[in-house]
Amino acid sequence: MKVLVAGGAGFLGSNLCHRLIDRGDIVYCMDTLSTSSSNNIADLYSANRFHLILANVAHPLPEIRVDQIYHLASPTAPGAYQKDPDGTVEANVKGTENLLKMATEQGARMLFTSSIRVTEALELESPHSCYVDGKRQAEELCLNHHQIHHVDVKIARLFNTYGPRMAKDDSRVVPQFVMRALRGDPLKIAGDGSQKDSFCYVDDMVDALIAYMNSDIKFGPIEFGYPEPISILDLAKLVTSVTHSVSAIEFNGVVRSARELEIKRHRPVPDIREAEEKLGWTPQVPLDVGLGRLAEYYAGV
Repeated sequence: MKVLVAGGAGFLGSNLCHRLIDRGDIVYCMDTLSTSSSNNIADLYSANRFHLILANVAHPLPEIRVDQIYHLASPTAPGAYQKDPDGTVEANVKGTENLLKMATEQGARMLFTSSIRVTEALELESPHSCYVDGKRQAEELCLNHHQIHHVDVKIARLFNTYGPRMAKDDSRVVPQFVMRALRGDPLKIAGDGSQKDSFCYVDDMVDALIAYMNSDIKFGPIEFGYPEPISILDLAKLVTSVTHSVSAIEFNGVVRSARELEIKRHRPVPDIREAEEKLGWTPQVPLDVGLGRLAEYYAGV
């Protein structure tokens, strides 16, 4: 199988590339390396079935022929997409349009990784609007190509994912907490910590994407995530426990962080019934085990 992974040097994309190489596929990893790292895929360079393509999906695409296309090319951490809102929208909208055209011309199957947050109503001035609106527009493009050009395109709406190859300076709560715990720094919580979110280990999410891509399910969207939410306070306690950290937990008494406000607003539990019924998929890695693996990864890099 010849597979294109757009955004393949990123956190989730690089884990996917490793899995596809392990199963014997020819993998084309397309990335700009602007918000990702070549270190994530450095151990794949020696594989003759792995090809790194330094290109932007929002620009004209190189001439390669593939059977499957995974579109993960977009900044996903708030700290990354807020620095480049225009580039984030371009990757999701123009990039999706370009990859859909490739899929149409080559008869390839395509999977677009969207976000559960497309179901939310975010204010125009929200710092997350560039990411969410880009995903919404991309979903519309996928629907149009599915209906008009009969492209076999699938939409996966993802909840939070964490695990090895996540950048140490990633702005999301799990890497922040784990890194602070490893350093012995206080874990800082906005508000009272009662806001809940769910976190899916990366191996489980890669399982989901591959199962969905190789299924006969048309279009979707299907939600994927860890079905057991946890409060941010309990997450902080769990992180200090699995890392054996002496870090204190600090509260500032008021929710100021846009990310914390978003957690309060959005639905913290994914509806994975369709994934369970049609794909036989459920997450297998408990949160404490996954956090321990992430801590081991950070301690070793």
